[in-house]
Amino acid sequence: MAEVMDFVQMMSLWHWLVLALALLVLELLTGGTTFVLWPAAAALLVGLLNIFPFMGWQADWSIFAITTLLLIWVGQVYVRPRMKGGDKVHLNQRADRMIGQTAEVTVSFTNGRGRVVVDDTRWGAISLDDSDLTKGSKVIIEKVDGATVTVRPA
Repeated sequence: MAEVMDFVQMMSLWHWLVLALALLVLELLTGGTTFVLWPAAAALLVGLLNIFPFMGWQADWSIFAITTLLLIWVGQVYVRPRMKGGDKVHLNQRADRMIGQTAEVTVSFTNGRGRVVVDDTRWGAISLDDSDLTKGSKVIIEKVDGATVTVRPA
């Protein structure tokens, strides 16, 4: 036990940087959970603070602990929700995700009705203002009702 305490008391800049690197490797091995990322960042910070010799080992470990807890909190509250990414509101609702997208008219509109293609799918379409749109013109999807989209000229 005395050897461990001696090692803890003599940790220098390079020890902290190696600890930070080891924690980063562990973070990569855990699949990006971010739980090990924050202690790695705290170890890097303490390592960089060890450039200045005014701190003792108690200050090193105190800063490491406080910074780790603070970064974990910040990570959970602000970073992780943004890492999940994407708009999950319309995850399995393709029709709702189409609203606002641009489509191309594939069959000219007659009496405000025609066909458009969105991505690789053809849809029956109704013009929002009952206008007759020509084949090849661009439209914006305003509403989706079953297999029919309501569009307006782009």
